[in-house]
Amino acid sequence: MYVFDYDDGLQRRRNRRLLISIVFEAARETLQLLARAAYGVICQWTSFILFIVVQVTPFWAIIYLYYTLWPNIFDEVHWLILAIPVLIVTYITRSLFTLALGLFHSFAVRRWGRAYARRIPRWMISEQLQDTTRDLKLSFSNSATFYRGVLWLFRQPQRWRESRNQPPENVCMVCHNLDPDRHCRYTPENGNIQYRDLLSTYRDCAICATLHAAVCRFYPPADTSNAFFYQWKRYQPGDDIILVWNKHKKMITIELKNIVAVWPRMTFYCLGKGLDLPLISSPRAAVDDTRSESTMHRVLSWITECTTDHENCSRNQPHPLPDRVLDLGNSPNSPIKLVETRNELGYYACLSHRWGSKQPLRTLSGNKDAFMAGIHMAALPKTFQEAVTVCRQLSLRYFWVDSLCIVQDSVDEWERQLPKMANIYENAFLTIAATKANGHEEGLHPNGESRTVYLERIPAHEIGHGVSEDVYVRLEYQDKGGIRHWDIQSPDQQHEEEWPLLTRAWVFQERLLSPRMLHFAKRELVWECRTGVFCDCGREHDDKADDLEFRRLVSSKSIKTTNATPLQLRALWYAIVERYSRLMGNLTVESDAFPALAGLASRISGLLEDEYVAGLWRSNMVEGLLWARKNETPDNRPVRPKSWRAPSWSWASITDEISYKHNTTSGWFRPELHEIYAAVEDVECVPTGSQRTGPISSAALTLSGWVSHASVRARHTERRNWYTDELTVQVDCDLVWQHDGHESSLRPDHPEDVVDGETVLCLRLARIDKRDWYLVLVRDTQSPGSFRRWGLYEGADVTWEWTSMESWRRRAEQRYHEEKRV
Repeated sequence: MYVFDYDDGLQRRRNRRLLISIVFEAARETLQLLARAAYGVICQWTSFILFIVVQVTPFWAIIYLYYTLWPNIFDEVHWLILAIPVLIVTYITRSLFTLALGLFHSFAVRRWGRAYARRIPRWMISEQLQDTTRDLKLSFSNSATFYRGVLWLFRQPQRWRESRNQPPENVCMVCHNLDPDRHCRYTPENGNIQYRDLLSTYRDCAICATLHAAVCRFYPPADTSNAFFYQWKRYQPGDDIILVWNKHKKMITIELKNIVAVWPRMTFYCLGKGLDLPLISSPRAAVDDTRSESTMHRVLSWITECTTDHENCSRNQPHPLPDRVLDLGNSPNSPIKLVETRNELGYYACLSHRWGSKQPLRTLSGNKDAFMAGIHMAALPKTFQEAVTVCRQLSLRYFWVDSLCIVQDSVDEWERQLPKMANIYENAFLTIAATKANGHEEGLHPNGESRTVYLERIPAHEIGHGVSEDVYVRLEYQDKGGIRHWDIQSPDQQHEEEWPLLTRAWVFQERLLSPRMLHFAKRELVWECRTGVFCDCGREHDDKADDLEFRRLVSSKSIKTTNATPLQLRALWYAIVERYSRLMGNLTVESDAFPALAGLASRISGLLEDEYVAGLWRSNMVEGLLWARKNETPDNRPVRPKSWRAPSWSWASITDEISYKHNTTSGWFRPELHEIYAAVEDVECVPTGSQRTGPISSAALTLSGWVSHASVRARHTERRNWYTDELTVQVDCDLVWQHDGHESSLRPDHPEDVVDGETVLCLRLARIDKRDWYLVLVRDTQSPGSFRRWGLYEGADVTWEWTSMESWRRRAEQRYHEEKRV
């Protein structure tokens, strides 16, 4: 018989000791947290002060030395010449200081050892300073701009005092000769010109006369179909009609005070050698018919300029022809034949087009021999006919069209041609794009009613003041009926009504790989190459836009260099996937998700010397898993393909836009990937054919790492779209950790499959910046013992969540029982 001796007082004392231990543990770790945060702030401010002392002080010292030795130096010497010594001295000073810190750290470690490392860790002296200075220090170009502004501060007071009472001679008091510096000195509107002021000066100034005549051409407006013209017709000449001058784009924007609208813009051209007026753009004619002879002259001038003057574009050299091409002959009446080239060299053009609802003329196993004998021009669809005419006008004998140069009903043919797509488009001399056409029967050229251009001529005698040539003014209105230029919207997000071709997923790699592309848009011609974008209206576009930089990175001239590291190539691939995912939902055949990108995948696979596995790379599978749906508020509309095309862990398993969570070439401000936790044990991928970049039949991935159980808490909310009046169901999900009950929001891959209360498994993948990322998994009911991806979750490192009440209680109990055993 066992006798139990129970002491109630002893038990209460033990409970009090346990409670005191929990309170003590919480207080101690809270103080540690505050101390670490304060210490981090002190280190950051220390690094900032060191940065000011080391890098900014020499700058001001040199400026002061400039001003002391040569008081008028800021008026007599160009600002860039003055900035270069400043840049050199500041960078040398910073380098010497960083070197001194490194030597001090090495000496301190040897002299004081671990005691020094504990009291002044290395990151305070070197890494923290480097991070702070990297964030604060501008690049050379931005630094030069900053120094220009500082030098301008020294120069402007003196210039302002000199011109305060009397403006310079031969300067108009209204337009100030469109000089921004003079605008800043004389007008309170910072460069804006009131139309009512032109009424008193257009007889004395050529620029004012040109602006006045241009406004009179369009005011009062006869067309009131858009919002601006409707409001403008109600204005009187004395009302607040404001002309805003843009020096860099050489255009005038017309604004109406107190009216919110999309402002029209005026650009000015001269067909001769040009006038000595700052508002005259490049002497290019703006024509209305893309079939005209002058249009072809403009295209030829673009080609000549691209092949001779553009540093980023390929030169005029022959390349191997595709396996089959259309031979157009040497004359306009020559027969068109399908020929096999056998690796011959030459110049050829490609056609980028949409097939549309009806399939175009195609080469099949049964009609290939007949096409090699000859194809009648009348048998070709309208788009093909007009593209053949353009090739002949540009003296291009060979022409490649996918539907005619690839045997469409041969699976073996497609498997051979898919890896060659990259070379076909990159080696083409020119790619002709039917950008405005929804199908092959619409043709290249815009119809008359869609090409509305407000173009007026101002005779030279009407302007006067020595102007000897007529001036053409073009009014552009950014509305549904106006011209949408490519510097206004990203080329990967074009309006479907304006540029339907660019919504096609297959065209994505065609645009990236083509050295030069001629777009027949809805309202004008657009030339696109790796140097810039040019419209037939003469508009100047930004040659440093993100899309152009991206195309230069993909080009073989840039990518096939010894400086391209595997890390840079993988980042480039992730950026490609992000942009391509915007278009995957438009695939007519859903299984084409991998084939439509096979050309780029084959190229990067060869450069990386890595195996392509369902859109990822075998040597870096875990990093490739760090993708998620970009849609911030997912609804319950299905994003899963109707038939299986990729495993759940591949970005191709959904039809929505995705984004990678770490830094890529298309996301310069994303955090860096610091550490990878999970490990790849095995990966299997079975392609349907012989090409690993093509479609696949099955794939499996085996990972190992730390896992934790959690449950899903879902909320379904109905929302109505204000624009389309469409009713959707928004799905908001929270992840509830089972070990401590902590809740965090997450984004599922397939909102339509979310079940409230479902148990999931979270596998810790990697650390990005200061956050851990987890792969959320659920059991695959169709394959016992396997899991499928459910989503991606961003959270703290729950394996050491030392600030939670649960962890305080657990460690206090552990310490209490250890003391009891002692």
